[in-house]
Amino acid sequence: MRNGVIPCQCLQVSCPNLEKLYIDRSNSITALCSHQLPTASFSKLKVLTVTRCGELRNLMSPSVVRGLLNLQILWIRECQSMEEVITEEEQQGEEIMTNEPLFFRLEELILHKLPKLRHFFLTKRTLEFPFLRAAHILYCPAMKTFVQQGSMSTPSLKRVNYDDEVPVVDLNEWIHQRFNSKVCFVALAGCITN
Repeated sequence: MRNGVIPCQCLQVSCPNLEKLYIDRSNSITALCSHQLPTASFSKLKVLTVTRCGELRNLMSPSVVRGLLNLQILWIRECQSMEEVITEEEQQGEEIMTNEPLFFRLEELILHKLPKLRHFFLTKRTLEFPFLRAAHILYCPAMKTFVQQGSMSTPSLKRVNYDDEVPVVDLNEWIHQRFNSKVCFVALAGCITN
């Protein structure tokens, strides 16, 4: 402990009545939530914003996500080391393949300036986002797909990114087309200028 501040990497907190959580500039953490947290630790959380956490590699495990029963808004911005939002690494005895929905009430998702983000989640299961109506994925150059290996359902999704008017049926396909077209354009532009 230094100046009355407890380092984040060793702090385990249960806040069952917390509705909004903003984390900004916590450069010492590599994962936000431990798999050891009780699933009810953040059961009333509606808004989670994580910004400028330079060493954060993933946000949480599927078991922690299952406890976020009321999460409606998830913003992750400017986390330079983030590789995936939900980590595929489950702890011993933790079962990833369940029928329980993850992010069941999520309505808005923002992924912004995450240069190492490869995917949202690596899973072989189907992820359902029944209430997701808006997704904003900006400046995530390493992202090639939303759900790696699995499939997803987004029946309420109205738009992806602020300027897109085209309806999105498959978020994985949208990401694949969007990022492939940018790579091709950059390569073509390089050929023309040389």
